[in-house]
This record gives sequence, C-alpha cells and structure tokens, in this order.
Amino acid sequence: MKGKFSAIFIIAMLLVFLFTGCTSENGVVDEGAGNGSSEFKEVTDMAGRSVPIPQEIDSVFSISSAGTIMLYTIDPDLLVGVNYEFNEDEKEYIIDEVKDLPAYGQGGKINQEALIAAAPDICISYGTISESEIDYVNTLQEQTGIPFLLVDGSLESTPETYRFLGEVFQRQERCEQLAQYAEEALNFAKSLNIPEKERVSVYFGNGHESLETAPVGSPHAELFELIGADNVAVVEEIQDKVARIDISAEQIIGWDPEVIILNGEPTERFSPLDAVNKFKEDPRYKNVRAVIDDRVYPVPKYPFSWFDRPSGNNRLIGIYWLADLLYPDLVEVDIDQEARDFYSLFYHMDLNQEQLDMLLGRN
Repeated sequence: MKGKFSAIFIIAMLLVFLFTGCTSENGVVDEGAGNGSSEFKEVTDMAGRSVPIPQEIDSVFSISSAGTIMLYTIDPDLLVGVNYEFNEDEKEYIIDEVKDLPAYGQGGKINQEALIAAAPDICISYGTISESEIDYVNTLQEQTGIPFLLVDGSLESTPETYRFLGEVFQRQERCEQLAQYAEEALNFAKSLNIPEKERVSVYFGNGHESLETAPVGSPHAELFELIGADNVAVVEEIQDKVARIDISAEQIIGWDPEVIILNGEPTERFSPLDAVNKFKEDPRYKNVRAVIDDRVYPVPKYPFSWFDRPSGNNRLIGIYWLADLLYPDLVEVDIDQEARDFYSLFYHMDLNQEQLDMLLGRN
C-alpha cells in the first residue's frame, strides 16, 4: 500500500514540473500550461518547501491537535480524522460531523498505516517551523506518499496562516473572515500597554495537582506576555522556549500570585473547575493571596482551551478573557458576547446560556 501511494506522489511531482504555471503571491501555482488544465498545483509552504498538491482538496489531516483546530475552524468537512478521541465534555461543544471521526495520533505517534488507508489529499504540520520539523515532515511525506505542507503555528502569524490556507483550499473568503478576527484580537492585546506597576501577578497550573506550569519564556505562557501580565513562574535554570515544567507547592506559596488560573487534566476527565475546587480546599495554599481574595479561576477549555494545550489559534478568545479577568477596570470587554461571537465564527455553533456558564466556571 505504501509503495502504491509513493508512486502516485512521484508521478504527481513529475506532472507539476512538466506543467509549471504562474505563481500567486501566496506561493500557489495555477493550472499547468500544456492543455490548459492539470490535476495538481505547486505550493510553496510556509517553510519555503515546494510541494505538488491536488488542485481540489477535499480531505486533510493535521499531525498536531493545534492544526486540527485550525482546519476545523476553516471547514470541518475537510477533516479526514483527528488526533485523539474527544471526551464527553468536549463533544458538547463540537458539531456532530466531527465528534466521532477516527483518531490517527499526533507528533511522533502517528498511525501511519491507518493514515495511508484514509488517503487524505494532503497533510499539514502546524507549529514551530524548524530544521528538525522540516526533516521530520520530509520523512513522513516519503514514507506515506502523502503531500505535507508546513504551516506556521505561531499566534502572531495566525492572520498570515489563514490567508495562506485560504489559497490552498480555495476558501479565501472564509479564511479572510478568520484572519481579520485574529488581527483584531492581536491588535487589542498590543493596545493594552499595561504599566509595569499595574501588572497583575498570575500563576497558570496544569494537570491533576496543578503543579505543572508554563514558565516565563515558554511559548505556552505567551498570553501573559501578550496582554501584560506578570507570570510568577520564573525559573532560571531552564532552557529558553521550554514548554512546561513541574514545580512544587512550596514554589507557588513563595511566588504568592494575585491570580491563579487552572487547566485541570482532560485525559482524566478532571475539569478546570475540579482543579479550582481542589486547589482552594488544599490547606497548604490558605495564605496565598489568590486564595484569600477568591481569585482562583478555571480556564475555559471546551472544546479547546482558551489559554494552552494546545497552544494554537484557540487562544484568540483567551486574549479577551484574560484581559477582562486581570484588568476589568482598564478594559471594556463583554466576555459573554465575545465568547458567543467567537464560537459562532470559529467553531460553527451558537452557545446557549448553560454552555456559556459551564465554560466560564459558573456551574
């Protein structure tokens, strides 16, 4: 099976080189010259790789959950599969057509045999573009015979990424809507300019014990830096750009944050609200300022977290939520309406009051 798809892919590449057309400003080559039509077009992806892909794309797989979210927001019908099985809480916020799609894994745990059998038109790698990721994607492309596009997953590149994928999928109008929302959210964050002396100190806790965090410098704590919050998790001995680290209860006590936001553990059906209740009841934290002032909050996370895990475009709504949570006297945000607008535009659903209350930890 693998050899068959590899042969098809090689033939596709030859066809593209024989019928080279005109390149658009987004790196997409139009139909080949020859007889005026071709089944393939050449795309220069966001890593600068030239990849022949089908002219018409009906099915796509992302090798990361953040990329799957990106595809879901553009057009759920594109998804041939997902990365993991959704739990029941997540399914409450996902449209029916996607709830039970097959899971093919992610990262280094892709079920290649099942993916080849599913035969998506293309795959995407959405995340940090690096030499190691380019090598990994080139290897996957060779092993599966499926064209792979590398896509920039950084938050600041979200508008550009949407516009690039709009060209690839021929869904320019839809992607332009999403790109404009992303630009507005990022510009809102940049406009805050919170003075140093007014910055709120905050701790982000992840996992069943809330003792995993994203330290200063981690891309997983990017929202803190973006809106001007003081991330208390400063750990000097870690390397730059580390993802998340384990810390101790004593460190949280020593940091004494003004606000704490908790993510819970989705793999154990341990919700953010469960994490908040457990944290506030733990006698070790009774003298922490956030506990005393009742400023320990659950991270809204269904179907995808507003803060992290994954660190994709799902965090755009988190910009407004976190700004409203930390600086209610400095910003004017109607977070209920903002959430309704975001879910309607990005997740194809209209939130009812019960769903909204659950997201924001009100029930």
